Amino acid sequence: MDLKTLNRIDKLRRLKSKGPETPKWLKPYHLLFFAFLTIFIFGAIIKLLELNHN
Repeated sequence: MDLKTLNRIDKLRRLKSKGPETPKWLKPYHLLFFAFLTIFIFGAIIKLLELNHN
């Protein structure tokens, strides 16, 4: 077997095991994005609680 075939088999095996691949542009930023999203949601909840308190 040549290298090309081995690489293709390896790629197929990896795709099967880990599911859909995340886009290249998203990879470095997805953790930051989720962190920002959670902070934003917590901020909104706190604002709502403050509004209900008054």
